[in-house]
Amino acid sequence: MNIEIKGKANLMEENYKELKGNFKWDTGILKHFCAMMHAVRGERVNADKIKEIKNYIKEETGWTSDYRGNNLLIISTLLCFEENYKSFFKNMVEVHAKMRQYGFRKSEYLPLATYTIVKDVPEEQWNCKLQRMDEFYKGMKEKHFWLTSTDDYVFAAVLAATDLDVKETMEKVEECYKALNEEGFSKGNDLQTLSHIMALGEESVYEKCKKANSLYNKLKDEKCKLKYSGLATLGVLTLIGGNENQIVREIKEVNDFIYEKDGYGMWSLDKSMRTILSANLVCDFYIDEMKKGVLKVALANSINAIIIAQEQAAIAACIIASTAAASSSSSS
Repeated sequence: MNIEIKGKANLMEENYKELKGNFKWDTGILKHFCAMMHAVRGERVNADKIKEIKNYIKEETGWTSDYRGNNLLIISTLLCFEENYKSFFKNMVEVHAKMRQYGFRKSEYLPLATYTIVKDVPEEQWNCKLQRMDEFYKGMKEKHFWLTSTDDYVFAAVLAATDLDVKETMEKVEECYKALNEEGFSKGNDLQTLSHIMALGEESVYEKCKKANSLYNKLKDEKCKLKYSGLATLGVLTLIGGNENQIVREIKEVNDFIYEKDGYGMWSLDKSMRTILSANLVCDFYIDEMKKGVLKVALANSINAIIIAQEQAAIAACIIASTAAASSSSSS
């Protein structure tokens, strides 16, 4: 097992313990993802700072705000990594209001789209990128009216933050969607999300879709199968390049390693969620290699696009899982 990845896996476990002890009322899945987000940055959780930011967000928002609920811990964690979290959050609120003016509806996904724009786009380009986000979302809606919903705001923002041509990219997205379906992936919302991420890579549609299918099946063979709600993570794995067998082996090694840790075993964490966490640690290692120039990969955009796609893919899966868990609990 790669020593750097192992170190971050250990750090993730330590972070989870810290979060578990300090945020008893937040769901376990949320804490797992926040622990992972700190670990990939090589940082230990600062519970006091997260609590401070949570209180600040509560003071600045109302009870029905999109920033409450599951988003409160996630956004507080993301703001921990900012030099001035208050200024960053005020920018998020401003961009959020602009998005609402464009017609984007109230949703737990909208703050994540807002974060993407504020994090990845200079202030003087906000209006331009929000216009692009609107165009991307309308393009998604035009192709898949019944599939496209508020959960697509996140990746509309990810695509908007790039310099990709909207029309050409949406054509590529649709080609990926059809090709992935031909590879055996079932049509639906999760496949649509996967096709959005695949559009970031410069390889041919055929090559990308073959690779995605190969990675999916190899992970499945290693008992690290991703549920369809984790297909966004598969998309990021497809983009980072590298040797497929090595990537799968490293994910398997991390998976087996954390399985023995408290809070990561069969009774604590869904198998697919454990795979998503493991995959993100491996993705992070390869993205670092790309930034250093050690790993060459054909990209239509800066590495920042992949970094933010990786983060948003993980968070989106987290929200889907935590929402499903809450629904299951309330109906039982």
